[in-house]
Formats: sequence, structure tokens, C-alpha cells
Amino acid sequence: MTRIATRVRRTRALTGGLVLAVGVLAACNTNRLLDVTTPNQVPVEILDQPGNAALMVNSVVGDYQCAHGSAVVVEALIAGEMNDAQLGAAQWDYARRTANTLTNGIYGTSGCAGTQGFGIYLPLSTARFDADHAIANLKSWTDAQVPNRTGLLAVADLYAGFSYAFLGAAMCQAAFDNGPAVNQKGMFALAEQRLTDAIAAAQTAGADSVRYAALVVRARMRLYQGNTAGAAADAQLVPKGFVMNASTSGTALRLYNRVYAVTKQYGFYSIPSWSQNMTTERGEVDPRSATQLAGTRSANNNATIVYTANKYIAGDAAPIPLARYEEAQLILAEVQGGAQAVAIINAMRADVGLLPYVGPTDAASIKALVIDERKRVLFLEGLRNYDIERFQIPFFPAVGAPFPVGGGTYGNTTCLPLPDVEKNNNPSLGPGFVASTTGT
Repeated sequence: MTRIATRVRRTRALTGGLVLAVGVLAACNTNRLLDVTTPNQVPVEILDQPGNAALMVNSVVGDYQCAHGSAVVVEALIAGEMNDAQLGAAQWDYARRTANTLTNGIYGTSGCAGTQGFGIYLPLSTARFDADHAIANLKSWTDAQVPNRTGLLAVADLYAGFSYAFLGAAMCQAAFDNGPAVNQKGMFALAEQRLTDAIAAAQTAGADSVRYAALVVRARMRLYQGNTAGAAADAQLVPKGFVMNASTSGTALRLYNRVYAVTKQYGFYSIPSWSQNMTTERGEVDPRSATQLAGTRSANNNATIVYTANKYIAGDAAPIPLARYEEAQLILAEVQGGAQAVAIINAMRADVGLLPYVGPTDAASIKALVIDERKRVLFLEGLRNYDIERFQIPFFPAVGAPFPVGGGTYGNTTCLPLPDVEKNNNPSLGPGFVASTTGT
């Protein structure tokens, strides 16, 4: 990212939410991640002072968590976990899967706090820039200048890893700090580097929550890069019951649970019929992806019936997972396959009162089982769209089918091309650069 991040940095919006309170971060126990409310805007020059290191990391966390909520909704719309119920033409390209044809679209220029139109490249790139900037500062300062410097560095590395990981899954390419275009595998490698640093720093600081979160997402990155042994090694270290949530709140728009806000609260988007109350092979509705009626019809287009996800029905303050044990277990199931995969899935089903798997156990059937289980367990957590890409899952509705809300037909978007706002401001790309519309 180039001038985009520079402009945003001039004043840094700070939010609460899994936010690391200054007093806590200055102490030794980085595991205590508290909900706090911080000042609305702070000049960036203040954050670049050692005495405000904790505030700087607080900003990193807040910016990423806002970006994460927006990115989850964008990816859900493209993947068909959500559908459109509003009349803003600029937003239709997400659910219509035609956003890969518009490199000047809102995915590259809009922020994360919207309830109708929101971006993904800008907010995630801003969070990434903030995190890497914080890492550079913390490495340049000393322990004498910054109490708990290692703990702060662990958190900054973690959120840099989160940012690169989500950018890699969502974007066909991205660029960083006026550099060349980086493809998906390159972004996954960058994420793994930051997460490896986070794990090392967290071990030194005794920050178990940071370490476990980094292990989950590093396992994901290793899986995406084909390092199945490394992915399994990381996933096995995550304890049962672990979850790191993005802290949400109804007190500020940036803190809203974006899925709840755009469905139940505002009615701009819904859950389509094919993603409602998904079932196991036994026909049982899976409570992990269950949905419910949110209203009669969208107040925006007066046609689409609005549904929302049970997992977020608590409202704007319902937490959204950033990393959790269940994903680690599904990574193990995918890597190990066979009877081990079935045992893992059955144990997870038992935890929510579902019956065990019944069906064939050949390799192809177990792979299909894992894919289907991921669809339900990780529903509306930002992971389905890349699963569609990496497993080459057929599009539904099919490419060319009529798009019912805004006209036109469904396209073939999985990842999003590098946006014009990056191309036009990045001297490393040049006028001849052509953005890729396919993943690598």
C-alpha cells in the first residue's frame, strides 16, 4: 500500500475491542485482553513516541478489528454466505461476483465502518501498514524505553499476520510500501513470517492467548502453502476451548458486529436460501450455522426476505472469532484424513449435540466431508471464499445465472484484483501493469 496508508496515518482512529489497554500492556500479563474505550483520534506523531507504545499497538488492534468485520461481510457476499437486499448499485458486484471486473470498485476505496457499502483492500491495508509500522518502532526502541516491549511486539506481529493472511485470501494481488505486486502465496508467506515472530515474542512474554492465536492462523497459512506437516504441528498445539474474538460493541459504528448490523439491524443484506439452516448428511440442522428470520422484507428493496445468523444474534456486541480451536481441529482433519478426520469431526459434533458422521470413508468422501464441515463450522467467519477458490468448488448460483437484485448475471469472482487506487499511486507498478484476476 502506498499513499493510501500515508493519508490514513495522519490521524489514527482508535477503537475498543480486544484492545490492549495501556496499563495492561505496560505490565507483564499480555494475556489479559480487555475491552476499553480509547480516544477517537490521535495524531500519528504521538504514537511514534516510545512513551505511547501501548497506545500505538492499541491502534493496530482497533484498526484491524474494524477491517476484519468489513472483510468478513465482503467475503461472505462473494462466497454466497450472504446475499444482497439493498439498492446501492456500487455494492451489487460483491454478491453478483462481478467485482473482479471493476478495479475501480468500492472494494479498493471504501472503509470498514459502513453498513451498506464497505471496502476490503483499504481497511486491511491500513491495518497492515499500522502493524508493520508499530513493529519497526518497537524494534528500534529499547526495553528501558518501553515496558513490556516484547509483549507489545508479539501483539503487533500477530495483527500484522492477521492482516497479511486476510489480504492473501481476499486479494489476487496486493502491494506493500511502494513495492511490487505480491500474489496470494507471497502474502501467505509474509503472514507466516509475522506469525512466527509473534509466537517467539509471545513465548518470551508469557502471552499464551497471542501464541495460540498465532498458531491457529500460522497453521492456516502453512496449509494454504501446502506445508501440511507444519500446519498439523501448529494445529495440535492449540488447546480445546481456545478462542480469540474481535471485541465488538454497540457504542460505536466501527465496533459493530458487521454481520449483525447489515442483516438484522439495517436489512441491507440477508442469508440466501442455500445458506440457511445448513444440515449434516443426516439432515440435522447444524446449530453452528443456523439462521433465523430477521424481519419480513428488506426495508431497502422491499423484496428480499431478511435472515440473520444465530451465532451473531446477540447484536452489535456479538464477538466475531479471529482464531479458534475449532479451525485448528478442522485443519488437522484435512491434513490427516481417514478415520482420524472422522474422529475429529465427530468429537466436534458431539460438543454441539449433533450425531456422528455416517457415510463412505474413501479419500474423496472424507475430503468432501471436511469441506462441508468447514462450510458449517466456520460459517460467516471470512474463510469460505478462499475454500471455494482452493478446492475449486462449483459456483452457486452458476456463472451466467440471472442476478435477482440489480440485474445482470453472476460472475466468477473469487479473489479480487489489485485496485486502481494502488496501481495509480505505486511507482513500482507503472502504467503497463495489468492486475491479475485469478489466484495463485
